Amino acid sequence: MALGMNLNGSSGDGGNIVPYVKYDSRAGRFSRADRKQGPDGNYANDVVDITTTFKAVVDMENIEIGYFKFAAGSAPLSLLAPLGSPMPQKPGDADWKQGVRFMLKLHANCGGDVRECTSNAASFLRGFDELHSAYEAGKAANAGKLPIVSLTTTQPVTSGQGAKKSTNYQPVFEIVGWAPRPNDLVFVPKAIGHQTAVPPVEFVTAPATGSTVVSAPKVLATADNDFG
Repeated sequence: MALGMNLNGSSGDGGNIVPYVKYDSRAGRFSRADRKQGPDGNYANDVVDITTTFKAVVDMENIEIGYFKFAAGSAPLSLLAPLGSPMPQKPGDADWKQGVRFMLKLHANCGGDVRECTSNAASFLRGFDELHSAYEAGKAANAGKLPIVSLTTTQPVTSGQGAKKSTNYQPVFEIVGWAPRPNDLVFVPKAIGHQTAVPPVEFVTAPATGSTVVSAPKVLATADNDFG
């Protein structure tokens, strides 16, 4: 397990607020939430589906792992440590589950800005674990660069039986290129003591490689340098 998590089991938050990208494992969909002010002066999230256009430079250098608690009507709570450090001690409350947090820069076709992504869904963690293994295999040949990642498909994963039977969707990611860190992809940590990687001055993208796996959402062909 590249992330050091037990993906067969179940598993005070701080830091600056960063716009987010969400993966819904029950539907196999990616979306971004845009904070917008309405005519009444109040702010609300405008949710935009970006499943078929998902492409991003992913900050695989600054992954945080630990435990999350997502409770209805409350802000999410997290207890995190940098990847490579020991996992934090799990709180006694059963609602806390192991998860991952990372940051990314979306391609211009699906938003073009810097976001964070968090999840404690086992199906997502398996897909991200495979992406991390691919990153580890390719980073030596792409020193000083981050992977450009696309969503190629989602795979149904069924668990339970009878009335408790459910299906979630595991994302299948593909590294389609490598690029220096975008200037605005500055890591904002939530784990205490996590150091921020310093971005270089320019962003140049390597040619896309690889092929689509299985079937499902098709990624639109786009120029890899459209990250703003």
